[in-house]
Amino acid sequence: MARDLSYRFAGGRVGVLLLHGLCGTPAEMRFVASNLARSGYTVHCPQLAGHGGSEADIKATRWQDWYRSAEVALAELRQECDVVFVGGLSTGAVLSLMLAAKHPVQVQGTVLFAPTLWL
Repeated sequence: MARDLSYRFAGGRVGVLLLHGLCGTPAEMRFVASNLARSGYTVHCPQLAGHGGSEADIKATRWQDWYRSAEVALAELRQECDVVFVGGLSTGAVLSLMLAAKHPVQVQGTVLFAPTLWL
């Protein structure tokens, strides 16, 4: 089992949830997260289910598991923030769009880096 590489930066009542890409880790979002935190945002970068470990770990999960990780992280961030933006890299960007579509009251906007919309 992989160790949890999630991290968060405490800030104001505006939060940003950043999701890493397929087979990646939250470290992919560190540069963006650090700059947002310096600007006063609360930033959360969770590790998606099955990521950060072995090939077997990732193969044991499906996109629904990754999405559930994102939903849990959104709920946690909403507990401390009045406004939340969601974003991510590649697969994380697509998961962010899904979060925004399914939770329009909880997500005020999206920030998408290289969303893979068509293969």
